[in-house]
Amino acid sequence: MCWKELKERSHSWKFKKLQRRRGQTEGRVAIVKNVFLGRPLRSKGFDHRALTVTWTVLTHNLWVMARQTIAAREGARAAQKAAMEA
Repeated sequence: MCWKELKERSHSWKFKKLQRRRGQTEGRVAIVKNVFLGRPLRSKGFDHRALTVTWTVLTHNLWVMARQTIAAREGARAAQKAAMEA
């Protein structure tokens, strides 16, 4: 893609939306790769690496769900506290 085409596309709402989504995805991949997967990847062979990545993604998803649950509980407690004070 040349810079002129990129400049024209940058005014499109669809292009902007997709680029924003791309940024979120790249950030998430970086977290999985650098925090959960470890360096270097010690699994040898494609099958073992695929299994390691599968378990890593599951671990990451459970971690995200736990964080969301904790945030929801804290929000509910804050709402209860505010209601009791009112």
